[in-house]
Amino acid sequence: MIAVEAQEGERIRVGKVVPRFLVPMLRPEWDILSIGCGAGNDVLELRRRGYAAWGLDPSRLTLQGLPEDQREYFRAGTMEDLPFGDRTFDFAYALDVIEHVGCIDFKTMLCDDAWEIRRQFLASCMRAIKPGGVLLLTSSNKLCPVDVGHWHRYHWLGRVLQKKGRNKFGISLPWSRRNFLLSFRDIKRLATEVLGEGRFTIDYVKTATYPGVSERSGLLSRLIAGALRLSDHPLLIGSPLAPVLIVRIRKISAA
Repeated sequence: MIAVEAQEGERIRVGKVVPRFLVPMLRPEWDILSIGCGAGNDVLELRRRGYAAWGLDPSRLTLQGLPEDQREYFRAGTMEDLPFGDRTFDFAYALDVIEHVGCIDFKTMLCDDAWEIRRQFLASCMRAIKPGGVLLLTSSNKLCPVDVGHWHRYHWLGRVLQKKGRNKFGISLPWSRRNFLLSFRDIKRLATEVLGEGRFTIDYVKTATYPGVSERSGLLSRLIAGALRLSDHPLLIGSPLAPVLIVRIRKISAA
């Protein structure tokens, strides 16, 4: 089941996320980094389209599964390892990654020092981005009670759903200190602590443009697709009615 989910995720990532979501944001001359690239298929697809793209993933299996002539475009490790030079990239993206940073084994149970780990992660990301460059983050929204991307094992109902359910479906408790998700306010606070006031801009990207869980089959996914379209209304974006966050942080100084 896990292997099937991974394959479907890669299919969506390459066939829909790259052409429909990422490419419209990119310029041909940019240097691009995929953070948490998994199997690296998105990076290879971007390179096939002529972009200068690189990938980073904690798993060394990423490198092992690649042909020899493609490995130079990838690094095995984390952003905190500083695998790239300062001010290297014009555009970096971490799709459904930041909620797993600061969690045990990059899953969904928070470490005791999760906030500090996330600060280090964001600082390392922004360090690798050129002034004027962009970091794009996507994540399930902490404030939305319905999370179709993860099980929430930190409360009893979440554990029951994990035990009974075939698909990942969690109930997010925004007030819980053990909730591993972030809100827009959390991400803005992280950016402020890392970069300082006035040294970045932060805004939302419309979630209806993001091919993710809404592309999967089933009634629930169709309902989520409808919720994504509704949640792009100015009064609802980032609210508890928005199941997904897509946040763009632009570095406007040499920080």
